[in-house]
Amino acid sequence: ALVHIFRRHRSDIIYLCTPKISLLGLIAGFFTRVPLRIYTCRGLRFERESGNIRALLKILEKVTAACAHKVFCISSSLRDFGIREKVFRPEKATLIGHGSSNGVNLERFSPTAVKVAEAAKLKAQYGLEGHFTFGFVGRLTDIKGISELYKAFAALHEQYHNIRFLGIGRPIWDHIKDPSVIQKMEDHPAIIMVGFQPITMVPKYMKIMDCFVVPSRGEGFGNVYIEAAGMGLPIIGTDVTGCRDAVSNGYNGILVKPKDADSLKAAMEELYLNKEKRITLGENGLEWSKNFHPEIIWMGYVKLFEEPIK
Repeated sequence: ALVHIFRRHRSDIIYLCTPKISLLGLIAGFFTRVPLRIYTCRGLRFERESGNIRALLKILEKVTAACAHKVFCISSSLRDFGIREKVFRPEKATLIGHGSSNGVNLERFSPTAVKVAEAAKLKAQYGLEGHFTFGFVGRLTDIKGISELYKAFAALHEQYHNIRFLGIGRPIWDHIKDPSVIQKMEDHPAIIMVGFQPITMVPKYMKIMDCFVVPSRGEGFGNVYIEAAGMGLPIIGTDVTGCRDAVSNGYNGILVKPKDADSLKAAMEELYLNKEKRITLGENGLEWSKNFHPEIIWMGYVKLFEEPIK
């Protein structure tokens, strides 16, 4: 079907992203000799697999990249990993600015975009007045580190009863090895889970957080970290592909080891106790987020479409 479409429309450029359609579309584009074929690599799933599954996924990525003229990687660490694993050649792989696939709307994710009265009302609704609130936004899955996040917060709450956890997102049950962790989060008296929320509500919830925590085990690029930085929040992330590009370690956040509840707890405790550091990281985040204006990425796309094929 894709071959038929490309032949009928005599496409000059095809631009594909996400693994499945990119594999099919770029093979079709190769056989129909589309003049410019671009693959946006949003992540390399085989990085987190092992054995035969890893080998198969890696082969499929290599086929996809081989059929493309250019590979746009959405983070520097993702590009480095792909080159190191020989998925694509250095001259074929490119990066726009500091990374991300489309930048972040910093008019929406700004401390001034949420009225003080709105934030106060939301904080009162969930009984968060007078409490220190750690926040999370994302899918509730193993890859987002929900198991170690629950362990770290539960252990920290035993020491500091004033802390609270506010989680925005819904479970993806097929991607949770131990589903009981969701029930534990629901049952914990200091954890508030509000489920999936529309994008217009996310800045309002971030406004009532004191520290943002997503201990992801791997990303293509962690957009949500930039959104939190745009809101002036200190951030705790993980030192893994795609996350280390979205959080400037020591400047606007702290990066910890992945799948390590102890190091996560230590970072959470440090920011809970150190108000001065929280303020500094949050203020730095406002500057850091300016690297990810959508216009920067859009102009990079224009250049990508116009520059000669290497």
